[in-house]
Formats: sequence, structure tokens, C-alpha cells
Amino acid sequence: MQVQMPFWAITKSLDGAVLEVLVHAHAPMSIADIARATSNSYAGVRSTVHRLASQGTVLRSPAGKLTLYSFNAEHILAGAVREIVSARARLWARISELVPQTFADPPVYAAVFGSAATGTMQEDSDIDLFFERPAGADPGRFEVDAESVAWQVFRLTGNEAHPLIYAEDEVAGALASQRVLADIARDGVPLAGDPAAFRRRLRRGRRGAEARVSG
Repeated sequence: MQVQMPFWAITKSLDGAVLEVLVHAHAPMSIADIARATSNSYAGVRSTVHRLASQGTVLRSPAGKLTLYSFNAEHILAGAVREIVSARARLWARISELVPQTFADPPVYAAVFGSAATGTMQEDSDIDLFFERPAGADPGRFEVDAESVAWQVFRLTGNEAHPLIYAEDEVAGALASQRVLADIARDGVPLAGDPAAFRRRLRRGRRGAEARVSG
């Protein structure tokens, strides 16, 4: 599953892109507007919109010489369409629930990072998970719990999920300057813990590393 394009888990037709744009639209849209929003051809969008309108999921409304289109929120399938459109946010929320349910010692901070977080997943992309192990937690048990969350993410999405684990003292210490941690601080989708506190620990670790070098 490419979480930034949830309809693709069902179909790669233009229908999903058009429906997603119309679900999020604040006002009815012309075919030209929809074509620009989906980065697709006018002819392709027109054919798709007309087909969806014939099925009732899209409504037509005249506006002078134009015909505008909107999502039919009263359609019997409207709830199912909205569920698909909101899949990314619901996935993050579900993983956030899994973290405290699974870990014996919950991570200080946890986040999704990489292409799943930045919305650049390809068909074969994995989902990368970061877990910051708290001081005093058993490393072996923590790793088992992280792998359990990764397995549950696989069941939710069909994507291989890989946990990356750093100890709390590593984040605030010698490994704070690693690029992957900077990427997580910048782009990561928080699952547990305080992202601002995570960034503070990184800054503290970097300052310590700089002090050791200058000393």
C-alpha cells in the first residue's frame, strides 16, 4: 500500500484521485479545476467525472456556462469513500494505539519516518518505524516488542515494516549527529512521546559532541 494514495490499494484508475480531490474540496469544482488538482488530462477527468456522476457519487450543478461537480456526501457509499480517503491518518492513529498496547516499556519517542512519512512511497516501499528505548528497559524485550509492532503494521498495510531502535542515551549522546535522526526530527510522523523533547535531546547530544571535538 502506498499510504499517500490509498485508493491504489484497490484500483489505480483515475476514479480514486478524482474522488479524493472532491472529498477535500471546499466548493464545487469544474473539470479543469479537477484536472489541475489531480495532474491529469482534461479528457481523462471529464470521462471519469461523467461516469462517477452517472453512479451518483458525484453531483452536477450548473454555474452559468459551466457545470461544476462535488462529492455526494449523501450517497450510500459516501462513508466508504471517506474511509479510504482518510486511510493515512487512520493508519497513523492505529499505530499510535499499538505502541502503548505492545511495549512492556513504552518508547520515549516513536515515529514513522522515510517515504511513508514524506508521502513519496513507491509500490515496493517499506514502512520505517523509529523507537527510542528508555533508560532501564531491557534491550532484548524492547526489540521483540518493536518487531511485534512492525508485524502488525505489515498486517494493516501489506508493507514490510522495519524498526530502527536507538537508546535514549544514544539520542542525547554520541549518535545524535547521525543523519537519520535529523530526518526523523524533521519529517517523522509522531506515534508516541513529545517530538519537541526529542529534538531537544538531539540538540543536547550534538552540543556535547561538538564540545568533545573542540576540547
